[in-house]
Amino acid sequence: MRLQPFVCLPVAGALLVGHHGVTASCSSWSTRFQQNIEGVCVCNATHCDSVSTEYLSLSSSHVGLFQTSKAGDRLAYSTLELDDSSDDAADLIIDSKTTYQEIIGFGGAFTDAAAINVYLMSSDVQQLIVDAYFSDAGLQYSLGRIPIASTDFSEYVYSYNPSVDDFEMANFSIDVDKDPLSNKLNLIQRALNETSAASRNLTLFASSWAPPVWMTTSNTTLNCEMKGYPGGEYWEALALYYSKFIDSYEAEGVPIWGLTTQNEPTKQELAMKFWQSLRFNTTTERDFIKRDLGPIMKQNHPNLKIIILDDQKDLLLDWNASLLDEEARSYVSGVGVHWYKNLDFAFGTTGDFDDLVTFHDKHPDIFILATEACEGALVKGLGTGVGTDLLNYNNITWQRGENYARDIINDLASFASGWTDWNLVLNTTGGPNWADNQVDAPILVDEEGGAEFYKQPMYYVMGHFSKFLVPGSLQIQMNVSSSGSLTLENVDRVAFLTPENHVIVVLSNRDSSVKSIRVSLQAEQRAVTVILPANALQTLLFPSLEGSEASTIADSSSTTSLAPSPIMSLAAALITTVFAASFRS
Repeated sequence: MRLQPFVCLPVAGALLVGHHGVTASCSSWSTRFQQNIEGVCVCNATHCDSVSTEYLSLSSSHVGLFQTSKAGDRLAYSTLELDDSSDDAADLIIDSKTTYQEIIGFGGAFTDAAAINVYLMSSDVQQLIVDAYFSDAGLQYSLGRIPIASTDFSEYVYSYNPSVDDFEMANFSIDVDKDPLSNKLNLIQRALNETSAASRNLTLFASSWAPPVWMTTSNTTLNCEMKGYPGGEYWEALALYYSKFIDSYEAEGVPIWGLTTQNEPTKQELAMKFWQSLRFNTTTERDFIKRDLGPIMKQNHPNLKIIILDDQKDLLLDWNASLLDEEARSYVSGVGVHWYKNLDFAFGTTGDFDDLVTFHDKHPDIFILATEACEGALVKGLGTGVGTDLLNYNNITWQRGENYARDIINDLASFASGWTDWNLVLNTTGGPNWADNQVDAPILVDEEGGAEFYKQPMYYVMGHFSKFLVPGSLQIQMNVSSSGSLTLENVDRVAFLTPENHVIVVLSNRDSSVKSIRVSLQAEQRAVTVILPANALQTLLFPSLEGSEASTIADSSSTTSLAPSPIMSLAAALITTVFAASFRS
């Protein structure tokens, strides 16, 4: 398969006006592997593809279209002619007056591994990686997650204060993040500079994997528990530890918007591998928030968003103690969810999307944010497997990208306000990771030669959302006509209205057949027919809707349900129970 510019099949009703492709073409040739890597764009100091910016001058009579496909398109740009009339018989009818949740952003995590891998490269290639994610010629990421101290994707275990019983945090220091062997802080600062230059803010939230070891009951941070109880000196010191982290990063020009209470606090009884993990339940989280974390953040960082759970989606509806307690709830802004225990990407089943809808119905004032996901986190032989598989396009790397699209679209359609990938960058073995827990990432680097990096399909899939669904965009109502139900089978879809009044529609075809889809903007009296190739993802950009105002905040009961049958849901739940211990925990 050769990566190629956009090609549209001629079908009645769909008029392709222009083929534009990417600004700089994709090359699949790898000097390291001495071959073309199918489905991957290889970048080096002399050549790297970028994303077209022609859509910025889109005329009022055209729809911009970006396409990524299994056949080889990579964010290839073209335009379609827009009909100046609505079509009540269209497959998809967009109601831009009915709005739902607001977008916070899309992005990834600034792990130690990500920074180590970026700084293995020459300075020119380093900048290309930063540009690829954050510049206006790249994906324009608007969201980033910062680990507080080490994770399994570090080269060793460390904290910011190893001084035993330093309850006042007199010896707190983030110097390890400034070390030339780490460069984590420097990478974040470069990303902030790039997004500022691209006129898009980078929203950053932080998560801790474990406290300093002296706060734990067993003198280890692996699968650990805190000494004492919330309200006591150790929990109070932990809250101060987090506050000092925010102080220290902000002193370096890195503003922290949000904080999760703990990365994956639930204990996996059958897990085979362990890394830094503080374990507690929902009632302990509630007490920590109202006795320690909430009060100190209200005093020191009053605008900080506290995010509960930061764990698997299937826990969402029962992880509610902080929301049922009036005092604790007053400090909470959002809930974070991970995807690892739903097997949608392995078996095409549930995805726990209905739980997001139910949660939103119960707590409409609490935002839902997907705070971590990655591929390569399963076990060998299950779904897309474990670790990296750069040279296996048809069976692995394309499917991983399609899994990203499915989860992101259905999360967004179920009231999520954004989606956060795990490591921004890994090497071709899926590391470094001190716990031997290698996974995959959208960008991999050549850790041997340091001269090239590899953009996998996941990278381009992320761009279909991050580049066009700008912060402040609102999900809008999308109705499927009776005639469109069959056409849209296995087509994941969602629509948004940007702050500049552009309607954005994202479609992902998981079928092996081409789809002809008629899309109508009901209020604006406009329509277009798009040809969605087999196994392809499209982002449609409608011209600015001058004078349009989204006025109705809708109830979730009117959204389009993509839920599976109860039998499929039950089967998925049983399978999840068996395999949960094999996933990240």
